[in-house]
Amino acid sequence: MQESIKIIPVNAEIYSAYYKMVQSTQWGSPMLPMEYNNTLWGDVIYLNNEIIGGWVGTKRGDVPIVRIITKSVYFDSYPIFKTKTIEKHYLPMFMDNIKKHAKKDGIAMLNLTHWIRGEKNIQLDVHEKYATFLVDLQSEQDFLWSALDSTKQRNIKKAIKNEVAFHTCKNEESLNYLNDFQQLREITQTRAISSHKQASILLKSNAFFSQMMQQDNVTLLLGKYEEQVGSVALVTQGGNVVYYHSGGSDIEINRKTCCSTYMFWQSFLYFKAKGIKYFDMGGVPCDADETHPAYGVYRFKKSFGGKYMEFDGGKIIIAPFRYRLLQFLLSQRKLLRLFSTKL
Repeated sequence: MQESIKIIPVNAEIYSAYYKMVQSTQWGSPMLPMEYNNTLWGDVIYLNNEIIGGWVGTKRGDVPIVRIITKSVYFDSYPIFKTKTIEKHYLPMFMDNIKKHAKKDGIAMLNLTHWIRGEKNIQLDVHEKYATFLVDLQSEQDFLWSALDSTKQRNIKKAIKNEVAFHTCKNEESLNYLNDFQQLREITQTRAISSHKQASILLKSNAFFSQMMQQDNVTLLLGKYEEQVGSVALVTQGGNVVYYHSGGSDIEINRKTCCSTYMFWQSFLYFKAKGIKYFDMGGVPCDADETHPAYGVYRFKKSFGGKYMEFDGGKIIIAPFRYRLLQFLLSQRKLLRLFSTKL
């Protein structure tokens, strides 16, 4: 029988089957929503009417007036195929098709975000390095404890003495803490910028996080002291990995109780009990030193004992002139913070 190959734009009808295929892989794609929405963009490839691969990301900057410059697609994985053999055979054809699709739709660039994990298998115009600390939850609890920085061990004991409570919530229950989450993120950003002017944590809108929190693969973690929320962290599952997306803490409560450290430690035990293999601490700068704007984030995530890992990522430029304009806009941090809910 002659093989029948089709490459079609992702749509609501085929998205569910594609999503299941993606999340069955080791790394999954942590930021893909479970249900289709009109911000998703990409292509899916069929062999004899069976999905064998694809690449789907989220459109950003697709807003009036500025979309001619800012319209881009942000991917949280490399193109994903069912097997390495299938990937090797069909990837070149697939990438040619998706670049033509992007050009036709007025996309300025295809951006591989810092959530990218695994091996690089596509040709990039701009190469970037990303890193994370990966906590192996398959390890025994005693090993996880011994891998912690000694300060973190003391912090956890202090939190227990202060009767800090660890709480998880999902879906609608998470929305009860949306204001706490946003407030602590903003406090954390202000604190980071006061330490280093180049530091930045983009503040997404309530609508963005409200939608994200209602996904079944998303969990909100809380560290509470006397019913006060002292620390928060939003995590998302992709494949057999849980990824730390974002969070924050109240510095006064945290200094008094160490609720943030306790929250992460308890989350390791929580997801370990659920059979999750890894806790990914999220993006950090590569081999940062004390001069780096995000050194505090690097040091904090490193202290939990995860294995340092680097990943290759970058960008595919579809429209060179518009890409340069977009990079200029993204380099203007004050402007970027102002429009971060749209770009």
